[in-house]
This record gives sequence, structure tokens and C-alpha cells, in this order.
Amino acid sequence: MGYTRSQNSPTLTQIVQTPKELALLHESFFVFHVVYLDGRRHPTFDEARETLWYGHSVGHWEGDTMVIDTVGPFFGSSMMILDTRGHPMSDQLHLVERFTRPDHDTLGYEITVEDPKAYTKPWKNTRVWKLMPASEEIMEYACAENNKEVREGLISTKPSEKQKPPGE
Repeated sequence: MGYTRSQNSPTLTQIVQTPKELALLHESFFVFHVVYLDGRRHPTFDEARETLWYGHSVGHWEGDTMVIDTVGPFFGSSMMILDTRGHPMSDQLHLVERFTRPDHDTLGYEITVEDPKAYTKPWKNTRVWKLMPASEEIMEYACAENNKEVREGLISTKPSEKQKPPGE
């Protein structure tokens, strides 16, 4: 799904924090993102073991603000490519996210995108999210071949037809 798209998707995201890590679990496409909070540094580009969809993220608290710093390698970033929202990105992509909580039901989000190969100067995107009720849970969601709709727990390959349960 790509880094910027996952954070701007209209589907739910659950944030889970332990003393050493923060994980963002996105409802769409089985996507998750791990942020290390243990003080580690980013690996150099050559040290990075593999290309990741979301790069390498480290985070820390600045007062009441969670700051997440992310660098590549991002999937496909060895050449100039477009992320899933059509934004150009290169192996120089650097993202800084800031999460704030102005009140109990609100989460403020700001991302600064810097990529000197793709842009003349850094740019920002801000969002305000409302927290989901505690009674709601994220669910598995994926676009799969021939998956047109789910109705009453049975998958329908066409909106007007239901598949019969096995044995009927």
C-alpha cells in the first residue's frame, strides 16, 4: 500500500506501544509498521538488510509528542519511483511524523516529507483523527481476486449471488 497511503487511508489503524516498540496496525491489506523506541540508530543504506515497504523507523517522545523518524531503503527506492499516492520518491526519502493528542478523542498527525532528489524543498501533510470507540476492533480487509462483497458472512462473487455453504 505504501507508507504515505497507509497513514492517509480511511480505514482503521490501531497503535500498540511496548517499552521498546510502537506498532501501527492498519486494517487494510494486513499492513503493519514497527517503530523502534529503544534508542537505536538508523542503519546506513549499505547496512540495511533488505528493502522494506516502510523503511526503518525510530521514535522518541518530545514532551507529549511522539516523533517518528523514518529513512529507507523503501521498496523500489533504488530508482526514482512513485509511491502508491503518485508522489515521487528516491533512495533519499526521509520522513518525520509527529503524533499529538490534544484531547481524549483526538489524535493529531503531521508528516514532513523530505527527498532532495524528488522535491525542491520539504513538504508537510497534517491530519486530525478521531479515536474509534473501544467497542470497535480492526478487522482483516483485503482486495482479493473475485472478492466483490461479503454479505451475512458468506462471500459473494457477484453482488446478486450468494455462495451456498459446503454440503448444501
